Amino acid sequence: MTKSQDAPEVVLETNPDKASILVVDDRRTNLVALEAILTPLGENVVLAASGREALRHVLQTDFAVILMDVQMPDMDGLETAALIREREASRYTPIIFITAIDTDEQFIYQGYSVGAVDYITKPFNSSMLVSKVSVFVELYKKEKLLKEQTLRLHEAELEALRLKQQETERRFEEEKIRAVNRLLEERVAERTAELEAFCYSVSHDLRTPLRAIHGFSAVLANDLEPLSAEVQHSLDRIRLAAKKMDELISALLGLSRITRGEIDPREVDLSHLAHSIVEELKDAEIGRDIEVRVQDGMVAVCDAALIRSLMFNLIANAWKFTAASAQGKIDIGSFVGDNGVTVYFVKDNGAGFNSKYVHKLFQPFERLHGFDAYPGSGIGLATVLRIARKHGGNAWAEGEENKGAQFFFTLAAPAAA
Repeated sequence: MTKSQDAPEVVLETNPDKASILVVDDRRTNLVALEAILTPLGENVVLAASGREALRHVLQTDFAVILMDVQMPDMDGLETAALIREREASRYTPIIFITAIDTDEQFIYQGYSVGAVDYITKPFNSSMLVSKVSVFVELYKKEKLLKEQTLRLHEAELEALRLKQQETERRFEEEKIRAVNRLLEERVAERTAELEAFCYSVSHDLRTPLRAIHGFSAVLANDLEPLSAEVQHSLDRIRLAAKKMDELISALLGLSRITRGEIDPREVDLSHLAHSIVEELKDAEIGRDIEVRVQDGMVAVCDAALIRSLMFNLIANAWKFTAASAQGKIDIGSFVGDNGVTVYFVKDNGAGFNSKYVHKLFQPFERLHGFDAYPGSGIGLATVLRIARKHGGNAWAEGEENKGAQFFFTLAAPAAA
C-alpha cells in the first residue's frame, strides 16, 4: 500500500507480484476510507489527491483499475480520464467513477464517453465495490499472465528459430568441409597418379642411361687396357657415381611406394624381428665388436613388411654410427608413455648429432654427417617417419655429438583426452 501527496513527485515502491489499484480523490477522508475498504484485497493501493498526481502515477505504473472522483479542483475526473486514455499503455485501463454530486444522466454519459467502465454514486455498498474491483484485478492478473506466457512462447519460438538457423549453418559448414575434402581427395588422387607416372619415368627413363654409363665405362676400360692409374681412377669414379645414383633412385622409389601402398596389419613379434636384423648385419660385417641388447616380448599390430623396413633403417643406422666407437652399444626396447601409447626406441653410443639440427633428420636427402665417413642414401630416416605416420604414430630423435643418439617411434596416435 502506497500513499502520496499532490507534490513533490515521488517514485512509487510497489510489490511487483501484486496488482496495483489507483484511488484518486481530492478529499483526504475519502482516500483514507477507500484505502481501508480495498486493503483486504491484498494488492498495492496507490493514493492520489489530484488529477495531475494521478497522471504522474499512471506514467510510472500499470494499474489493474482506477477509482476516481469526478469533482476535483484544477483538473476534474473527466478530464483526467480523457488524458489517461490518450496514453497507449493506459488506454484500456478500467476506470470507475465515484461521486456524490454528479448523478444525473448527462454527467454519467460523459463519464462513459471518456472510457469509464462503471459509475458509482455515494453512498455505496463497500462489499459491492470490493467485488467489482476484485473482478478487474483478476482480469488484470490473467491478462498479465497471458502476456508473460505469450512473451515466453515468443522467446521460445525465437530460440527454436535461432537453434534451427545454427543447425542449418552447421550443416552448411559441414557440407562445405565435405566438398573441400572431396576436392582435396581428387587433387591427392591426381597428384598420386602424377607421382606414379614420375616414379615410372624415374625407374625406366633414368635407369636406362645409368646402365649405359655403367656398361660403356666397362667397355671403355676393356678397350683401353692396359689403363693408367689416372684413367682407372676416373672410370672407377664414373661407375661408383652411377651405382650411387641407382641406389638413390631405388631409395626414392621405395619411399614413394610406402606413401601409396595400403598397410596389412597383423601381430608382429618386434623382438624376434630385431634379433633377425642384428644377425643380418653381423653376417654382413663379420668380426664387428658390438654389444646389442634387445628387449624381449615386444609385440605390435602392424604391417610386417613396413615395420621391418622401419626397424632395419633404425638398427642399421645405429650400427653404422657406432663403427668408430671403441665398444659399440645398441639398445632396442620399448616403454609406455604418459599418454598410454607404447614408445619403441633404438639407442646407441655412436657419433650422435648436433641437437639444433634435429628437425632435418627425417627429411629426405638431409645428412648431418659426411658421405665419406658414413655412407648412405639420406632416405632411411624419412622412410622411418613415413612408416610410423602411416600406422597412425610418429617418430622423433634425441642426441648429442659424440655421445650417441636415441630414435623413438610409435605405431598409434595418443588416446583422446
